[in-house]
Amino acid sequence: MMKPANGIATETPLTAFEMIDCIELANRWSLPASWVKEQTRSRAADPLPCVRFGKYVRFAWGSPELAEWLNRRYKR
Repeated sequence: MMKPANGIATETPLTAFEMIDCIELANRWSLPASWVKEQTRSRAADPLPCVRFGKYVRFAWGSPELAEWLNRRYKR
């Protein structure tokens, strides 16, 4: 959360994070790009948090939403 001059906490803007595509996310997580793309679809049980620009999909690398999604899948 960011705290602007008026003292009201707001969400961190997406521009604060590195925006990456499906291929880059797949490379960073060592997964097939097709799997990443499938997880962005609304029919996925728990869709990956992403930003859509028409047919283009981007992910906010380092965002809390992406980290929370990944942590839900981490088994200890």
